[in-house]
Amino acid sequence: MPANIILFDFDGTLADSAQCAILATRQAFRDHHLPAPADAAIVQQMGIPIERCFRTLGATALDDDAFAALLATFRQHYAAAAESHIRLYPGIAALLAALKAQQRQTGIVSSKKTAILRANCEQLGISAHIDVFIGSDTVQHYKPHPEGIRLALAALDGDPATALYIGDATTDIEMGHAAGVKTCAVTWGAHDKAALAAAAPDFMVDDVAALQRLLLT
Repeated sequence: MPANIILFDFDGTLADSAQCAILATRQAFRDHHLPAPADAAIVQQMGIPIERCFRTLGATALDDDAFAALLATFRQHYAAAAESHIRLYPGIAALLAALKAQQRQTGIVSSKKTAILRANCEQLGISAHIDVFIGSDTVQHYKPHPEGIRLALAALDGDPATALYIGDATTDIEMGHAAGVKTCAVTWGAHDKAALAAAAPDFMVDDVAALQRLLLT
């Protein structure tokens, strides 16, 4: 695929962090005397910043201070669980290295805070393969607003016409469309194939090998 700039979502696209999110969310809700959300509900909300999705998951009655405390507790549990519960999908490290060997520019546009995103990438050994990191604290508007992709392109001095955004959620595909870049849905993350197809991505792949073929040939 002739794209000079390859942008990725992180959770559910590059890395399997579902168990980490489930453990941290359920424990944080319990710590604040809230019913723990179901695993499937948590996974469905992955890719949406916790500042927004935790209300959907059941924290509607908390005032602003209590809600901020819930978020802080979640982040503590998430950091503690990250080392043992976040893993790259097989083949991702080799793919990123191959993209850099081809002198392709790469970036991650994620719904987690930038410092956490960087820490996760450092832990997984892929930071050197990523040129720009855009987290939820970098933008004023969350996905599916195109601001995150636009900021990444600006940092790379890139043209939307030569860029591709890859993600596992419908919000990723919607964001890519709004930013005027090509989009690729991966079916191994949060949203199923039917939901992703309804978002009309330019490409859809079912495994990392297919993504490698798309990007490297």
